[in-house]
Amino acid sequence: MYTVDVAQAVTTRTKIVATIGPASRTPEALRRLLLAGVNVFRLNFSHGSHAEHSDVLSRIRAVSREAGQHVAILQDLCGPKMRLGAIPGDSVECALGEEFSLVADPDATGARELTCSYRELANDLKVGETVLLADGTVAMTVTEVRPGRARLKVTQPGRLRSRQGVNLPGSDLAVSSLTDKDLADLDWTARHAADVDFVGLSFVRSPEDVASLRHQLAARAIPARVVVKIEKPQAVAQLDAIVAAADAVMVARGDLGVEMDVQRVPAIQKRIIALCNHAHRPVITATQMLNSMEHANRPTRAEASDVFNAVLDGSDAVMLSGESAVGEYPFEAVNTMRDLCAQAEAYLKTSRIARGELPPLAGLIDPLTEAAVDAACLMAGRLDAELIVVAAKTGRTALSLSNRRPGAAILALAHSERVACALSLCWGITATLAPDVSTAEQLMAFAIDWARARGLVRPGQHAVLLREQVAGHADARAVLAGQVR
Repeated sequence: MYTVDVAQAVTTRTKIVATIGPASRTPEALRRLLLAGVNVFRLNFSHGSHAEHSDVLSRIRAVSREAGQHVAILQDLCGPKMRLGAIPGDSVECALGEEFSLVADPDATGARELTCSYRELANDLKVGETVLLADGTVAMTVTEVRPGRARLKVTQPGRLRSRQGVNLPGSDLAVSSLTDKDLADLDWTARHAADVDFVGLSFVRSPEDVASLRHQLAARAIPARVVVKIEKPQAVAQLDAIVAAADAVMVARGDLGVEMDVQRVPAIQKRIIALCNHAHRPVITATQMLNSMEHANRPTRAEASDVFNAVLDGSDAVMLSGESAVGEYPFEAVNTMRDLCAQAEAYLKTSRIARGELPPLAGLIDPLTEAAVDAACLMAGRLDAELIVVAAKTGRTALSLSNRRPGAAILALAHSERVACALSLCWGITATLAPDVSTAEQLMAFAIDWARARGLVRPGQHAVLLREQVAGHADARAVLAGQVR
């Protein structure tokens, strides 16, 4: 029988998202990842079959039930990602000045002929445009366009492999944000609607893209929340509206660093995180955070600083991609990520928020609840409380507490398992199901007993309870303090 060290899990407030793949999809591997501190499991629908994803999903839920832990499932849709087709011999060297042809015929096998998953690309290109391939390591310029064929000249040499990515920085192709594959994948989601907590929308360009996904989710009665992935310059240009339309946001630095000048990405990352913190949207920083740990059991110094600074910037969660999906050291990567987050959080204790300089919580909650949230944080600070307990009917008040980054752990007593799983993405929150009690005293007693049984509090320490409403007073909120006995 495996048990989760809850005290260790809440000591690290920043959440860890781990992508599941061949290196991590067995029941034993999933247990080890859960025990190492993973809060959200990501299913990448750019790879794998529906049957494989169904098997992994059932294993995750079985392991989390066995451990008594609420974890979230993030289904990441592929979106209109363009990829090269098969290349004879699986790879080709591209010398400087060499010419290739991009052709619409998917069965083309001629020398120096390339195909693409988006068959109309050869017709949509314009002379002078830059085409980036293999995550930007190879660059070509369009020199000629004919029906069904575009001639390209290599301006940055390198090696191409089959099915590597194709990017067109600065171009705005008329492709839908949801492909036929995405729609088929959402049909899969509908069959597993009770278990999928978040759906990731790739290559978002406008708030209308988010509305389109919500329409498709509603049509299939899928209650999952929407995570938008910021990886296109068009998304950066409409950032405020896109963040407002989403439930959560991912800074997807991989394609973002190809679509835009890579030197701009750090500033854009900080801007996205700050906006999400202000708008009360959980934000995930992703891609190549511990990339070297796919093949090494220690990160580079630069990677360690990257994770540390992502936490300082205000990330709710940090994500592992290839490190946990196909890497040689998935569990070491999670442990390293958790330890780096813990170090950053210790540093944050001396920050502006920890000193009580709290910005307004505009837009998410009403002023009365905002005042109660601030009162709970102030009371916890004055009493040096180890725990803030919040009743979570919708999760908004718990998220508001999370945005305050209090020194105390946050225990959310959720009214449903779906709310509990959704809060797995939010900084500093541990969620469990609320008991069937009627008074604040009973609620506090349950929370203290639950926390004490898991080593979160000890006799003599204080806990603070924040209730969304007081019985008989719809416009009232209550903040109570109690001592662990």
